Amino acid sequence: MSADRAVHGNARLRTALVASGLTIEAVAREVGTDPRTVERWLNEPGRTPYARHAHAVARMLHADPYRLWPTLGTRHKATPAPRDELLTWYPTRAAVPAALWSQVPRGAGDRIDLALSCGLFLLDAVPDLVVLLTDRAAAGVRVRIALPDPTLAATHAEATRLLLVEDLFADLHAVPGVRIARHGGIANDVVRADDQMLVMPRVDGCPPAAAPVLHLTRLEAAPLTGAYLLGLDHVFTTALPTVRTRPLAAA
Repeated sequence: MSADRAVHGNARLRTALVASGLTIEAVAREVGTDPRTVERWLNEPGRTPYARHAHAVARMLHADPYRLWPTLGTRHKATPAPRDELLTWYPTRAAVPAALWSQVPRGAGDRIDLALSCGLFLLDAVPDLVVLLTDRAAAGVRVRIALPDPTLAATHAEATRLLLVEDLFADLHAVPGVRIARHGGIANDVVRADDQMLVMPRVDGCPPAAAPVLHLTRLEAAPLTGAYLLGLDHVFTTALPTVRTRPLAAA
């Protein structure tokens, strides 16, 4: 690599990479490409990656992809294909990197939506979830949480479990910018933070923990994520607010 190429390459990308402390190899490994490709993004003026790679790198570096690559919008005027929105997938919840469950909501700058068929798994994966959501709401992020309605539970044990989940989120009732609601028919578990989504589709005969997890990112036309975003809007439009503000007393 010549000094001239280093100086005249993508200075914004290089600055963000240095600030992040990540290596070229680490970025390439996470994005799923070759280190030499990342070097070309850094060193060749005007080199613009595919949209899915640009958005993935920007998330890693906590940067705006259109600032890193100003020509990104014109480079990708064609409608993104559904596969472009699929960053990766995991065969089960246990296969998801533990840190990802907190990284996704922690990176939100505008909105967080949680539509959960239970919620205990997420509270286990992110022990400080309530604190994290409180901090994000204090930073101006809109937070919406939809939980199953315990009054519609099939058994007393299930109702008790769902009430426990509500109690674990109870402190958020007092946080401005946070809405907690009950819903009677959540079809998919979804963790959404701005344009990123972790989606856990339901599979007949398969327990939720054994179902696959899709890590998606919304691109312009939302060819794949659009359906899930519409589903979230439906959930929160039809959900009823919860009123519990204090944990249950021991029975």
